[in-house]
Amino acid sequence: MTATATTSRAHVPRIAVAGASGFIGTALCPHLAEQYQVRALTRSPTRAARPSAQPGLEWEYCDLFSVEAIRHGLRACDFAIYLVHSQAPSSRLTQAQPRDMDLILADNFALAAAAHGLRQILFVSGLPPRGFEFAPLLWNRREVEMVLAARGTPVTALRTSLVVGPGGSGPALLVDLVRRLPVFLLPPGADSLTRPIALTDLIRALLHCLGHPETYTGAFDIGGADCLSYAEMLRLTAAALGRKRVFMSVPVLPPSLAALSAQLVSGAALELVGAIVESLPQDTQMRDNPVQRAIAAQALGFRAMLAALLKPSALPPRARASWQPADQAQLRAQSRVRSIQRILTPPGLDAAWVAGNYFRWLGRCCFGLVKTQVDAAGHWTVNPRWLPITLLRLEYQPTHSDSHRRVYHISGGWLARTPEPEPKPRSELEAMPASEPRPAVARFEFQTLLDGRYTMAAIHDYAPALPWWLYRFTQAPLHLWVMRRYQERLARLLSAR
Repeated sequence: MTATATTSRAHVPRIAVAGASGFIGTALCPHLAEQYQVRALTRSPTRAARPSAQPGLEWEYCDLFSVEAIRHGLRACDFAIYLVHSQAPSSRLTQAQPRDMDLILADNFALAAAAHGLRQILFVSGLPPRGFEFAPLLWNRREVEMVLAARGTPVTALRTSLVVGPGGSGPALLVDLVRRLPVFLLPPGADSLTRPIALTDLIRALLHCLGHPETYTGAFDIGGADCLSYAEMLRLTAAALGRKRVFMSVPVLPPSLAALSAQLVSGAALELVGAIVESLPQDTQMRDNPVQRAIAAQALGFRAMLAALLKPSALPPRARASWQPADQAQLRAQSRVRSIQRILTPPGLDAAWVAGNYFRWLGRCCFGLVKTQVDAAGHWTVNPRWLPITLLRLEYQPTHSDSHRRVYHISGGWLARTPEPEPKPRSELEAMPASEPRPAVARFEFQTLLDGRYTMAAIHDYAPALPWWLYRFTQAPLHLWVMRRYQERLARLLSAR
């Protein structure tokens, strides 16, 4: 490469893609690498260890539950594309709802993006319903939009309905059901109208908005050429597959029963099926906007999407399946725990107050069996009331904390596996090679989100000292019971105001 070419390449903008190994990211990254320097962030250590064969595309492992790891992953980046959904397990034991994990991941990413002064974050969100009721999946996408934008970085949210393309879990579920079921009982929600979009059209929309935060900050509804119901999509899929299927509308079909039936037939994850079924009852509504106008002329209709999806040559190799077993084996070997609970924050208070209040309350809630103490540095210890031992020691981290975020490292105690890796200073973390994963440090974090509406109480990378089988049936359910009692306590406090 000549000196001129090297200089030119050095000035190409760098883009970080979070969730790069997912359905959309896998298809998007090669297109981005044709014009930009792309850093594909993945939560799979196995995938990150495999070199990229495409120039301009580098893969890097990034623990999105760690702000410091994301700061490292976004170094020298100009823009970011956020494609993260919390469906895959992140620890051997995870006590958390996917929607709560999504909020923490989005806030961590927004904090790191603001620290680096990124010019734009692009996010693929969900198309809102015409009425006032939001399905949990759609409301979760809306919350993530707000969290990403709350730290000051301009956010472009492209709101879509079903994205149709090779490798997508939603389209795969649709095709599997039509292939396996001779008779369909359609709930009333199956007649709700939506605008599916081809994966290729979504990629065109992302590339169109990328690099133009001054024009495309905010939310933009996008869809394909056809507005049709889920029932019609099933019928068109049956026709494309050449299968004769019977479709019967029923006045009542509980969403839980519909989701369970679809899960048993298709083998798809119940969480995925349930989220799709819950999204059925209302029509979606698209508002006119410049992004939709930019892609509308070439947007595919649903029949064309199906034709492209069902071509044997269009089916990509199931790359993720090749590294998932290694990742899962690593999670089992590490035997670490993640626990996240969403707590209603009393008005005017913040994470600093919730953290102190929780630890003081903990010394009173467990039938008088434990006591908590804090020293002058803000470090907490949890001890049995009548035994001279320390159950847990939590060291306050002032350099990683403020009023909206409180971080404590779980540094020892009878219930924590030792030795734990020593926390590295930020300067040492930033000097580590990009290929080397950031060290996992057990920690208890409190972070306030959505203008103080919620405080997320999260334990990350905790390694219990008890044997795993004993921990699962003793300490783990006890911790969850304690956290739910504290959630209820603050909820009662709010309702009494």
